[in-house]
Amino acid sequence: MSAHDDGGRPERPEPPEQPETSEPAGPGPRKEPSLRTAGQLVEAGGLAGGLTTLLYVVIGMGFWSLVGWGADRVLGTRWIVILGACIGAASGIFVVYLHMQEGLRRSQSSDGADPDNPHQSGPDSAPRP
Repeated sequence: MSAHDDGGRPERPEPPEQPETSEPAGPGPRKEPSLRTAGQLVEAGGLAGGLTTLLYVVIGMGFWSLVGWGADRVLGTRWIVILGACIGAASGIFVVYLHMQEGLRRSQSSDGADPDNPHQSGPDSAPRP
């Protein structure tokens, strides 16, 4: 066997190198889509924040109603399911409150400038003349 023998495999041509451009293909600037957490959606407000808030409350009510229903079946009562729904709604609202407080703390420490959220109030959100 010689040094140039590759075991009978055909040689694969290398793909031509593409010139690197800093400009994205297509019209307008393209930004990579990023996933946001539920807390970031609540902080951002708008439709997504409202739906996330509603989702927190509905899921909390559903979960704790289910826990209350189970407790009602075990204990033979009929009122714990209502208590569970109230606890779930209150806990959903409390979680939204915690997310809003976290966002408020973060925006105060960074002068309110958030490049990922241009609709947030802060020194960079005012219109320029």
